[in-house]
Amino acid sequence: MTSRTRRLPHWIAVTLSAILVANAPLFAQSDQDENSLATAFVKSHQIGARLGGWANKGELPLDRTDFGDGGYYRVDVGSADFYLEGFFDYRLNRRLLLELSLGLVSRGDVTLIEPDSGGSSIGTIQLYPILAKLKFYPLSGVRGKLFPYLLAGGGFCYGRHDIQFYSGLGAYYRAEFGSDSETDFTYVLGGGFDWPLASVIGLDLNVQYMPVKFSSNLIGVHDYSSLTIAVGVKYLMSSLKSKKDQYRPLSRR
Repeated sequence: MTSRTRRLPHWIAVTLSAILVANAPLFAQSDQDENSLATAFVKSHQIGARLGGWANKGELPLDRTDFGDGGYYRVDVGSADFYLEGFFDYRLNRRLLLELSLGLVSRGDVTLIEPDSGGSSIGTIQLYPILAKLKFYPLSGVRGKLFPYLLAGGGFCYGRHDIQFYSGLGAYYRAEFGSDSETDFTYVLGGGFDWPLASVIGLDLNVQYMPVKFSSNLIGVHDYSSLTIAVGVKYLMSSLKSKKDQYRPLSRR
């Protein structure tokens, strides 16, 4: 009994040593793969799309607004909507990307009621942010799975109200409500992080704040400021840097 008790630690040590030796190439390969993904990411252009939520930080229109002669319009606009954004990121260097993006959010429905005609016209309010942003990666010189970034930029937001269809025999809508649009030049601030999954595929989480204040009311509201939170999928393309930069290894965290 005593002999077996003394030999037990010896066999445990031998077994653990054998497992470590056998799996050493796997551990090394995993370490190399992580470094390879990070290296590919910091030398790539990116193209992709994001889907998330648009949270209203401005005004909300009244549920009902009269516009004279017995006519009025009803607005069904909530405090949050789905947000879609397509983007292209141009690699300037390891720490900087220039992003060009086009977004789309439908803020809700507008129904115009004309009692005299016995009909109604129904349309939607849509916003299109068109932006240029600089994305700064403070930790892009080190190896890791996640790449946090800060962003700042500007552009303009185009807002439009359109009538899609009408109902009623004599339905019509007034010209000032039929096709109305506004444009505001604005800025955007935010941040997030990127997560390269493979040499050509990555994910990102993006948060942006954008103030939008039109000079004139669009369906009774001029402040359409927002906070967006979205998840993106992107395709990574080589930026074709010089060989010296392309193969320069990343440092460890």
